[in-house]
Amino acid sequence: MQRNNVPRIRIAPVDDSSDRFIAVFTSEALNASFSVVFRENVSGAVALHSFAEMIRSHYDVVPELTVVDSLPSNMAVTDVLKSLERPLVAGVSQL
Repeated sequence: MQRNNVPRIRIAPVDDSSDRFIAVFTSEALNASFSVVFRENVSGAVALHSFAEMIRSHYDVVPELTVVDSLPSNMAVTDVLKSLERPLVAGVSQL
């Protein structure tokens, strides 16, 4: 976590792959990194949402997203990224 204790998730393409991305959260307190590799499809969007919700529920704060290089173009993944700009409500699906 950095900057005012807001957790940050960094999203970047995996290698030169056009449809695989990695989302990484680094916990300075635990000296550990947590990540999920997801494809640019509906299943990948669900995986990204679950990962972000796990971080949000643990810290009780909406994580800040940093997208490196290019944004995923898949509509489901884009919708998840947009939903993370607003608070996620536990128990309510925003997908």
